[in-house]
Parts: sequence; C-alpha cells; structure tokens
Amino acid sequence: MLQALRTFGRILARHWPALVAWYLGGEAVHQLLLQLAGFVGGLTTLGGLLLLPLAVAARLISYVAMYLTVQPSLPHAAGEEAAGPRRFAQAILTAILPFFTFSAAWGMLDADLIEFFRIASSIALRDAGYDLAQLGDRGGLVSIGVLPVAVLVIALAVRILIARFGGRLPSWTLVVAAYAEVLWTFMLFTLVGQWWANAKEWIGERAGAVWLEGIGDWFAANLVPVAALWEGALWLIGVLVAAVLFPAAWLTIAGVTYGATFDTTPPVLRRLEESPKGTVSRLTRIVAQRFEELWAAVALLWRGGPVIFGCLALAYAVWAWAEQHGSRAMLGLFGGQEVAFWSSFLPLLLVAVGVIAEPLRVAIVATAFDAVIGRPGAEMGTRESELDGEPRDLAVARDLEHERPLGVVRQQEHGEDDVRT
Repeated sequence: MLQALRTFGRILARHWPALVAWYLGGEAVHQLLLQLAGFVGGLTTLGGLLLLPLAVAARLISYVAMYLTVQPSLPHAAGEEAAGPRRFAQAILTAILPFFTFSAAWGMLDADLIEFFRIASSIALRDAGYDLAQLGDRGGLVSIGVLPVAVLVIALAVRILIARFGGRLPSWTLVVAAYAEVLWTFMLFTLVGQWWANAKEWIGERAGAVWLEGIGDWFAANLVPVAALWEGALWLIGVLVAAVLFPAAWLTIAGVTYGATFDTTPPVLRRLEESPKGTVSRLTRIVAQRFEELWAAVALLWRGGPVIFGCLALAYAVWAWAEQHGSRAMLGLFGGQEVAFWSSFLPLLLVAVGVIAEPLRVAIVATAFDAVIGRPGAEMGTRESELDGEPRDLAVARDLEHERPLGVVRQQEHGEDDVRT
C-alpha cells in the first residue's frame, strides 16, 4: 500500500503539467475536428463521416499520451527505452478497439454522433432552404446502407494491406494505418449502434413488449413493495456498474497501452503465432497478437487479486464522487443562465473540472496497473513495441535512429517532463 501511495504521489509530482497539457490538447483537437466534421457533413455526409473518427481518435491519442507520459515513474512497468514514435503508434493501434468499445458502451460515441448531426443538419437545412427533398447526401444522418458498409470494408482492406506489406512501405504509412484502423472500427460501432437502435425500436413495438410493460405498470401501481424492490435492484446494479465496470474498463485500456503480456503465452495463442508463413497465416498471427494483448489486459482484473482491484474500485469511487460534486459546484457558481450561455460555456466549464480530474484518474489507474505487474503471483509484464507482430513491418530501424520523436512526452534524466519537437 505504501509503495502504491508513493507511486501515485510521484506521478502527480513529476507529470502533472504534462498530463494537463495532453488533456487540454486532446479536448481542443476533439472539439475542432467535431466542428469541422459537422461543417463538412452539412455539405456531404460521407465527407463528414470520414472526418468524425479523427475527433474520437483525438481523445484516444491524448489518453494514450498521458499513460505513456507517466510510465517512467512506474517502478514495475517502466520501459527500458524512452518512448518514441514506434512505441506511440503501437500503443494507439492496440488501444483503438477497447477505447471505442468503452466510448460506445458509455455513450461518448453517441454524444459525438448527435453533435455531428446537429451541426451538419443545421447547415444542410439552411443551404437547402429547409426543403427536405433538396438535402440529398447532406445533413449528417447516419443510417445502415451500402455506402457505410463500403467505407468499413475499404478501410479494413487498407489496414490489412499495410500490415502485409509494411516492410516495403515508408514510415509515414503508420499514419495511414492508424487512420484506417480508426475508420473501420468507428464505422463498425456506428453501424452496430444503428442496428441495435432499430432492433430495440422494433422490439418495443411488438405486442409482447407492450404486454410486459403493462405488467410492470400494474406491479408499480398495485404492489408497492415489489416495485420498490425492483427499483432497489436497478439502483444496486447501477452502483456496481459505476464501482466495478468503469475502473475495470480503464484498467484494460491502460493494459493495452502499456503492452501487458503474460509471462508464458497461452497454448492456443502460441500455436497461432507459430503457424507457417504466408499471407493468411500472417494475418492469423496479427489477430492472435491483438487478441493476446486484449486478453492480457483483461487478465489484469483477476490476476491483480481482490485487494488490489478493491482498492482501485474504492479509489475510483472516491474520484467519481469528487468529480461529480466538483462539476455541480462549478455549474452552481453561475446559477441560472440562458440556454445560449450554457451552449457556449458548458463544455469549457466541464473541461475546467477535467483539468484536475483527468490527471488524477490517470494516476489512479496507472498506479493500479503497476501494482498488478509488481504482484509476484500475477505472472505478467510488459513488452516492447512491435507493429502487427513484425518488428520491421512499418518502419526501418535506421529511420528511427536519425529521426527525433515528435510530440511524445519523455522524461529527462533530471526528472522533468519535456515535449520533444
């Protein structure tokens, strides 16, 4: 426990300014790209959808950067080498899937889609003279169809091709690979979300669903104790979700960012990784490596033991309580205001709270990750960066020796944070 407290304090003392800078930068770029995507979506929905994933990725990049920033201060998870472009790119690529899953599950992705539609539809309707027949491919309305599916398939194909021929391509294709991965993942979650929304609407209109809803209303009106017990169960489930799933999700994201791995590769994954060479087998090994990274990150939840995860859940609950009350206090300072005021300043006020809250959250999760790695019975560790299972697929060693890492926070020998440019 004392070691964890020292790690937590060391993270805040050494890296607080860098964490704040990364958080503010991520939020600023996120809002700028969201506005740009909405503007383009008012002219063409497809163009807006090609930009919108970048807005989501801006937050992902900022969180990945924050976790990599504090890694040198983690006694058991600090990398032997300084973080560079290759390490940064690998962390982003491996964190895309769990981060988008988290964003979709907790409504962050829906919030961006709603804001995108609001901006795009207002521009498109104004330009079309509020004539719906004149909208065409404008307005930011996302629906299941041939075009979104085609974008998903093309982006996935580009990602696979770069993974296959990465060793023959220049290092700047890292950017294309990251964008293709973000694009196909974003389109997948968007289409699945649209399908699920349509499915829920269809189910809600069925006679059986209406009948069950009527039974629930009857219980609420006639059997008050049963209704109270039901409401209490729903409240308890909500508390468990907030106390368990939220810290578990963030610990998983930290795990894939740091490259958590088993000391001994599981037999199934070992057989996949040792498959014969070839295009299909190479893709099989890439999938196996991605699955192992995610599996190892999820394994942190139980290999850390109940004490470590219980402390993480408790610390996260305290953080969530303080963040919620801090937000309320910040909003209460301004009292009742017009809708236009809140539309303009609410995001800024929430970011002001986040400047304090988000570095604390990163410090809590990173400390828990280091505690799990340092636990003797965990049999887990971290590994150096490899892109798609091939150390030289997307970059050449001599290029990395002569190029300085761009925009990646590093720790100097005297302990101060620095941004190399």
